[in-house]
Amino acid sequence: MKKKKDGFFNKLGVSEDEIKRKYGVDLYLFLDAVALGLSDEEISNIIGYDLETVKKVRKRLGNIGSEIGLTYKKDLSDE
Repeated sequence: MKKKKDGFFNKLGVSEDEIKRKYGVDLYLFLDAVALGLSDEEISNIIGYDLETVKKVRKRLGNIGSEIGLTYKKDLSDE
């Protein structure tokens, strides 16, 4: 079975590969941090991404915040 990776990302209008290629950011890790309600500064400090990169990625994702919830991955089920 192939894992469906685009469910939630399609809602955001991005692809995991695009974010990784353009910003060098693991989108799952980034969204986990966002879902926990971490600020850009906290994400930068904890995960180790440059603060400006974090801000650019969040902007690219439509300034997404913790409203995505910790269950955002439920849309990424096996098919």
